[in-house]
Amino acid sequence: MKDLTLGGLKLATNSWMFLFKRGLQGEALVREWLKLRGFYVLPTSLISNGGAPALEAFLNHVIASDILVAGHGRTFWAEVKTYSRSTWNQKRQREEHGITIKSWIQYLEGEKITGIPGYLYILQLNEKKILEGSLKLIEIGSVEMPDHHPPSGPQIFFDVNRFNWYNLDTLELGQLNYPIPDPIPAKTMRPWERERILPKHRQLPLDYEHGKHI
Repeated sequence: MKDLTLGGLKLATNSWMFLFKRGLQGEALVREWLKLRGFYVLPTSLISNGGAPALEAFLNHVIASDILVAGHGRTFWAEVKTYSRSTWNQKRQREEHGITIKSWIQYLEGEKITGIPGYLYILQLNEKKILEGSLKLIEIGSVEMPDHHPPSGPQIFFDVNRFNWYNLDTLELGQLNYPIPDPIPAKTMRPWERERILPKHRQLPLDYEHGKHI
């Protein structure tokens, strides 16, 4: 299998490249969505030091989030993930999304160093919605799984109900000119996830305020 290097990041040319491109699509869509809400965005990903934004210090560096967002009198970091769907955890009886523990530690450290609050945005493709959660809020009830070893590494899982969410179908088609990628069907599915009915969450309006977060 041949590998492809992009900005110093080594990528396989099959499914990994597809996932990488889909992630870039998701990030671009969320950037435009934030601008639609009246924010200014400064993309910080895909820079020349290796493909990931980093806060560099003497003999140390900390990976920062994808976007620096400003507007409505405030500034915050925004990390964007694109997933086909959430997963249902039978033991905890809740919908979850996860990221790598390694990345999570870096985002918290970046928040601490800069004093700028961080947010995690998840573009969930099967329901065409954007989840929005501050790092402080989604950490509540989160569960680290150090023995969980997908290709990306050990994961930390968050309760979906800790996020605000916005349904992209409520936007007028002309407002957001970025296509929403199609979800990837799951290769395997646990018995309790088959034909389950997705929970009905409360739709939040775009002018929703939570601690001045418009």
